[in-house]
Amino acid sequence: MRWIRHKAVTTVAAAVVLAGVVTVLLAACGHASAPSHAPQLRSPFTGEPVPSLNQVLAVKIDNIVNARPQTELTHADTVYVLPVEGGLSRFLAIFSSEYPRVIGPVRSAREDDLELLRQFGRPAFAYSGATATLLPYIHRTARIVDLYDGIASGYFRDNSRIAPYNLYAHTRQLLRQPHRASRPMTSGSASARRRRAARPPSRRRCPTRRPRSASPGRRRKAAGWCRWTAGRR
Repeated sequence: MRWIRHKAVTTVAAAVVLAGVVTVLLAACGHASAPSHAPQLRSPFTGEPVPSLNQVLAVKIDNIVNARPQTELTHADTVYVLPVEGGLSRFLAIFSSEYPRVIGPVRSAREDDLELLRQFGRPAFAYSGATATLLPYIHRTARIVDLYDGIASGYFRDNSRIAPYNLYAHTRQLLRQPHRASRPMTSGSASARRRRAARPPSRRRCPTRRPRSASPGRRRKAAGWCRWTAGRR
């Protein structure tokens, strides 16, 4: 009887120890397989996931017929269409999520560009020139990394196109200039920037009004708008 009782006690103790080992193993496995809830870094321009927040590079691009097709404009995070003289327009392309190897054709700056660029902190701005009055102001006052064609390296001419629509730039070479440009979300701590960048973009409906001016031209159609650029739809 004593032997049977001793055997029963030993069996129960072994079962308790085995249950404890299984519990520890299950807890360890559960801890190892638990998904990470770290916020995913997203571009503040597109809302897409990005590995890092890169420097902001703004490039002034021509939009006249002789400048088309533009090179690698589709890689831009944001593209502003800005009216210029004669009813024409030009692009201000903003790059940060990714940089194409080459961008162009690069054209001259306007005063409106400087107003738009303020929202990006101190971005790098690539352009081919400006008026005799505006250019000194850009050099002295504008809050940018000045990548003017006359003082920065990285530009080249494409001889297969006619001037002045043949000026292009190597983006990586532009960003290797001495003064580093700002990155998106430059205000606040690094953790706060990461939290803001991780938020998914919100959606808002923006009403569209028919412009009073016919240039650049727009006309309402059945389910949208037709847009003309340089006389072409």
